[in-house]
Amino acid sequence: MKWTILLAHLLVIWTMTVAEDTVPKLKIKVDDSSSDKIIVTCLDGYQFRSTNSTTKTLEYKDENTNEYVCEKDDVQAKIYVKFRSCDNCIELDTTAAVGMIVGDLVATVLIGVAVYSIASQPKATRITGKKTSSKMGLINNEASANEDPIGNYQPLNKRRMDKSEYSTLPERR
Repeated sequence: MKWTILLAHLLVIWTMTVAEDTVPKLKIKVDDSSSDKIIVTCLDGYQFRSTNSTTKTLEYKDENTNEYVCEKDDVQAKIYVKFRSCDNCIELDTTAAVGMIVGDLVATVLIGVAVYSIASQPKATRITGKKTSSKMGLINNEASANEDPIGNYQPLNKRRMDKSEYSTLPERR
């Protein structure tokens, strides 16, 4: 059993290896040692198609995105260089990211506490006699109207023939 696993591993390794002769040699070299530009060089006597030079220095700009072709005796080697620059971007450092996360958490907790405190209040509250509106003078009933010293109220007169609106109570049927 161990020998079959070992043979399977060796078979996989053997199929994945490639002879050095079958790997094509690179005709173009890219040097990106600088932070603001790269240098593209055609090797083995190849030259760039448009300028007949062997090296090109490309700055990190979107305009330099292109396919560059090196030629030698109608044999071509191509390389496509893609630049993606962000001219209007803002660099986000670690302190700014941590500050945003902490601020978001604090705001979420505050909103949660506010919603909980509003939702946990009792639905109906008892009216106590301590409010100002309950201490206001209310309209006295007929029994206390007789005791009214100012005379705001007078008792109904059923015997009088006065037909005014408030002299008698309407009869209920």
